[in-house]
Amino acid sequence: MQHQRLIFLVDGRNNILHPTRKLDMVKRWLRQMNAKVIRFVGKIMVVQVFKTLSQQRDNPIYWIGVDPGDTIGICLVRITMYNKVKQLLSIEFHTRSKEIKQLLEIRRGYRNMRRYFRRKRIKRKGLVPKHRPARFENRRRLDGRLTPSVRHFLESHKAAIQKIVEYVPDANISLEYAKFDIQRMMNSDIEGEQYQHGRLFGYQNIRAYVLHRDKYACQLCGKKNVQFQLHHVVPRSQNGKDHPDNLITLCPDCHVKVHTDAQLLKRVQSKIKTKIADFTSTSRLNIIMPFLKDWLSDAFGKEHVWFCIGADSYVIRRELNLVKSHCNDAYCIAINKLMRNNVEIKHEPFIDKHVVRFEQKRQHNRRMKNSERNRLYYVIKNKKCIRVATNRNGNPESFHNVYSTKILPLLKQGYQVKVNPGVKGYRKKFSEVGFKEGATIEIDNHIDVLKGYSLTGGFGYTYDGTRFKLKDMNVVYPYGGWKCVET
Repeated sequence: MQHQRLIFLVDGRNNILHPTRKLDMVKRWLRQMNAKVIRFVGKIMVVQVFKTLSQQRDNPIYWIGVDPGDTIGICLVRITMYNKVKQLLSIEFHTRSKEIKQLLEIRRGYRNMRRYFRRKRIKRKGLVPKHRPARFENRRRLDGRLTPSVRHFLESHKAAIQKIVEYVPDANISLEYAKFDIQRMMNSDIEGEQYQHGRLFGYQNIRAYVLHRDKYACQLCGKKNVQFQLHHVVPRSQNGKDHPDNLITLCPDCHVKVHTDAQLLKRVQSKIKTKIADFTSTSRLNIIMPFLKDWLSDAFGKEHVWFCIGADSYVIRRELNLVKSHCNDAYCIAINKLMRNNVEIKHEPFIDKHVVRFEQKRQHNRRMKNSERNRLYYVIKNKKCIRVATNRNGNPESFHNVYSTKILPLLKQGYQVKVNPGVKGYRKKFSEVGFKEGATIEIDNHIDVLKGYSLTGGFGYTYDGTRFKLKDMNVVYPYGGWKCVET
């Protein structure tokens, strides 16, 4: 089966029309100037038609199945009046929620260093830095507040759904309402009071549990009655967790050797018998589910939204003999309501490999956004410009009273001074430039994502460090945020 491009259609007044796969017909409209391309990403095309089209005879119904998670699976299906189901589009959105915590830690490090040097400057002047005690009463969280990583995770799901619903007429949404029991995932036999009596029950903290588990002895040399230290098998610099399975008891001497001897480090890692489970994504998904459910009901109406559970999609996938994947699960979620009502439907054949995959990219870079060019002072000597000074607050080379230090004596000698004013690197608006960070671009017949750019220098760079001239760049999708990596 040959994969065809799906084309979303809108009329001259931006009213949503039925999507189509008739590429030859759309090409003919484009040649006759009866249509124009609005958006074109991967195998997805949005075309505005300037002619009146006849209505669909069978009046199809569209369902969008959503499989939530770090990789969001979305499947668009069309159901005709004869209950004939056809898969129109399968998309996988890879979110970047894992990066949010890392970026916050980097920002916290910059903030701590900035405060450290500020206190150091004050002490150098012979003054005492002002001490501000912790104000815990002002740290109250409002009801419904989400952490930055969870909030970004929720907004990514909303954006992915809206990108598809935007061009589908009277779309119905089916969501897998997933609520995971993390303790049962770790122990399938847990029940009753065992939920309150976990393995840390009765211990003061994780350290007390790990010391008791390791029998208060160094796990390398066997020493006892020393000041023990807990070692992270997977370092925290590599996103290692403060989980009991990732901690091991060592004496101070062995702890120092582990960080310097690679062979000893492998020996420590071999002592960890159980696989360290990471339920960060699962916990994040459990938190956003009620918010996502309420948003869907309010935005699209309860009559256009259907919720199912993972067991329902599992039964349908086994019945249709489909392999497990995000898009296949989304297909089973999309037809879940019909299968629940025991409606006899006819499935058109489809191939799972025809999936459009997107990766979410960072869309805003404050460091490039706030970049400035210094105000430069030149002296014209023998028809040549010689730079004599710079002036911008915060620059190591800057100084406030430039004219009284270097330039004023030169002016008295009759030299002519030329000044280049300091400007911001981003001095134009998006409406003037036509693109921003995170835009999908094409360079030398290669699709990539724009990480940052400088209008004054006339250059841009991508996430892999490639630097190029802006004039050599072709903007494929200007708004940014998602990169089509595979079609």
